[in-house]
Amino acid sequence: KEAERRVPINSPSRYQARARGLDSSSFLPFKVNTSGVMPIIFSSSMLALPSTLARFTGSEALATLGKSLFPGGAYYVPINVGLIVFFNYFYTFLQLDPKDVSEQLKRGGASIPGVRPGKQTANFLSDMLGNLSVLGSVFLGVLAVAPTAVEQATNLTAFRGFAGTSVLILVGVATDTARRVKAELQMERLAVKSDQFDLE
Repeated sequence: KEAERRVPINSPSRYQARARGLDSSSFLPFKVNTSGVMPIIFSSSMLALPSTLARFTGSEALATLGKSLFPGGAYYVPINVGLIVFFNYFYTFLQLDPKDVSEQLKRGGASIPGVRPGKQTANFLSDMLGNLSVLGSVFLGVLAVAPTAVEQATNLTAFRGFAGTSVLILVGVATDTARRVKAELQMERLAVKSDQFDLE
């Protein structure tokens, strides 16, 4: 959920900080799971589409297809994973355009060490995002298939309603809450130190 790839960048402000003896680390953070739960939601919607259409049309062919795409069905796992990979790759590049990021770095006078600004930077970012989308797809695929695998291995139906999206949302809320509590504690410590300094 929080894993990220940090790409170091060289910028004028970083060199100025070094000249003044300040410790300044500049990097571009790219999350491994950039798209969050969206690929799983889109995939689940697509898998439920045949069953939904079968209810309105009364088509037996759509009903049979819907059963095969239901959790535990013959085609559920491969098609679900395939849709997650597709939507994750598509959504990742929809959110982050390598050419746009490259142009912003170039306008700001920043560059990635060992990579020339412009087209080469865009290609580097594109390759990196492609690799990250593969890792993110594997993560989301395992998370989406895990409840079905546990159900088939143990014959327990307790995990049927506990999908991968629920896990991601729970983890996201927990990490966000922990981050906010940590920030509040740091602000309180700074306020206490400031009051002690004023008293002195």
